[in-house]
Amino acid sequence: MAGLVAATGLSPLIACLLDTGDRRLMLVFEKWWHKETSSFHLPVGEVTITLDDVASLLHFSIIGAFRNFDSLHIDEAILLLVELLEVSLEEARAETVQCHGEFVRLS
Repeated sequence: MAGLVAATGLSPLIACLLDTGDRRLMLVFEKWWHKETSSFHLPVGEVTITLDDVASLLHFSIIGAFRNFDSLHIDEAILLLVELLEVSLEEARAETVQCHGEFVRLS
């Protein structure tokens, strides 16, 4: 799995660690998160995490293409779906055949 993360250039994220030992703190952040606006509504006002924040905090370039991926053979894609998303081989195969493209809808 670490090899797949490294291939995307997101290896610095592995070093990021959020100590979730304080469940109350996590529940407060969950309560303040508004999915409709993708922002936190805090007592001091609304806070949105921007691309500039991501660039500043994680030192990622936000200009240009982030990553170019090589095409996968359908058999490789199915095996990745099974391994990474933990779906059955039959479900992954059926969905990739039905979609006829780059995207799959697995639930």
